[in-house]
Amino acid sequence: MPAVQSVSLVGGTWLTADAGAALFDGKPGRRSRISRIGALSINIVLAEAIAPGIVAVLGLNVPPGVQVSAAGATATTMRLPDGSVCAWLFPPHGGPVSSIAVQIDTVVANVEVGEVAIFRAVDVGITDGWAVATVDTSVHTRTKGGQINTVPGALYRRLTCNLSGRATDVVRGSGLGGTDWETVGAALSGRRRSCVIPQYRDMTTKALDPHLAARSALYGYLTQLPTAENISRQYFSGYMEFEEVPA
Repeated sequence: MPAVQSVSLVGGTWLTADAGAALFDGKPGRRSRISRIGALSINIVLAEAIAPGIVAVLGLNVPPGVQVSAAGATATTMRLPDGSVCAWLFPPHGGPVSSIAVQIDTVVANVEVGEVAIFRAVDVGITDGWAVATVDTSVHTRTKGGQINTVPGALYRRLTCNLSGRATDVVRGSGLGGTDWETVGAALSGRRRSCVIPQYRDMTTKALDPHLAARSALYGYLTQLPTAENISRQYFSGYMEFEEVPA
């Protein structure tokens, strides 16, 4: 995601001193609070124009079923297994834009938003056998009598997967929609904010299933950049790991 040049509100005022900065700090558990006084819109100006493929609105305090719109796409909020509420939007293919308005159609008086993430999207094949594990950060200790004391912690998900075999052009050329594995991996290095959506298509029609995509999407960072492992002559596979930052 490019840097954010400015953020402003229509239909509300900031209740937190960050004035919207917390929306882009990579920590969806740290929320900006907004006093809603009308139809709420968060207007974001990016430092670089991009063609948005994914817009995520995370860490909301509104109930499931609330309509959220941005960049020509609309979705409804949903509750994840960890209890957080989010909306994932998948804008139609279009040209680059430098400003995006995120509209939240809610009657909640004080709205909390943990993170707004706007990404380019690239489709990278993964093989069967990928896994999403839920990690519990709770800390357990035993007393002298063997009893368990637990300090509850948040849950987060970890994706591990192998990239499906691709030719050299996809790995080190421009065969991946104008980019390649190594360029994408470098862009996601240094724990830069990113997301992965391992399951997003209806198995019958092969069309995008927005609800399934939102349910499987992980927001966070790569802990293992994609490798490039030669499998046959000019063909390569790879391996990557991705960890969620929970809201």
